[in-house]
Amino acid sequence: MRHSIISTSIIAIAAVGMIGLTGCGREEPKATAPGVTAPTNDVPDWVNDPSQGGKVLGAYGVAEKALAGEAKQVSQARLKAREELAATLNSKIQGVIKDWVREGGIITSQDNAQSAMVSFESATRNVINQNLEGSQQKARYVDTATGKLYVYMVVNAEIAAKVAEGAKAAARENKELRAHMAAKIEADKAFADLDKLIDKEMGVAK
Repeated sequence: MRHSIISTSIIAIAAVGMIGLTGCGREEPKATAPGVTAPTNDVPDWVNDPSQGGKVLGAYGVAEKALAGEAKQVSQARLKAREELAATLNSKIQGVIKDWVREGGIITSQDNAQSAMVSFESATRNVINQNLEGSQQKARYVDTATGKLYVYMVVNAEIAAKVAEGAKAAARENKELRAHMAAKIEADKAFADLDKLIDKEMGVAK
């Protein structure tokens, strides 16, 4: 009788031990805070890399789910995408100009150089905004978990060429920039070099 009791006790202890091991081996799911959606990587490639590896001039805009309906949401996403595109293009052109001025040397005062950059940036921003009005969306994506709408827009070759031409014209019309050149012949050569730099940055083939 005593032997039977001991055997029963050993079996019970072993069973408890197995349950404990099973619990230790299983990873409990992490709790998500109320109202927070778990992140997902299930998004189009252009969300992670709008430039597609540097092959295109692209950007996307995101709009929250709107009570006013999908049309309003699409309009907001497109507006944000164009704003991102404008910022990208402006940054590229300003980078070219700054390098160009730096390589050419500062002939006028630093104040004049700064004034030239400010006035040129304002002119090119207007050129960019005017041309991006005609841009079209290339793709869209809706996050079903959050309702957010992503709209992807790309600058096509025609728009890129117009922006480049507008930027080159704005540079030539900028008196402060021309003042950085010592003589008309040097200025003409310098602006011809600038044209090539802008075309290259904008992906315009000549």
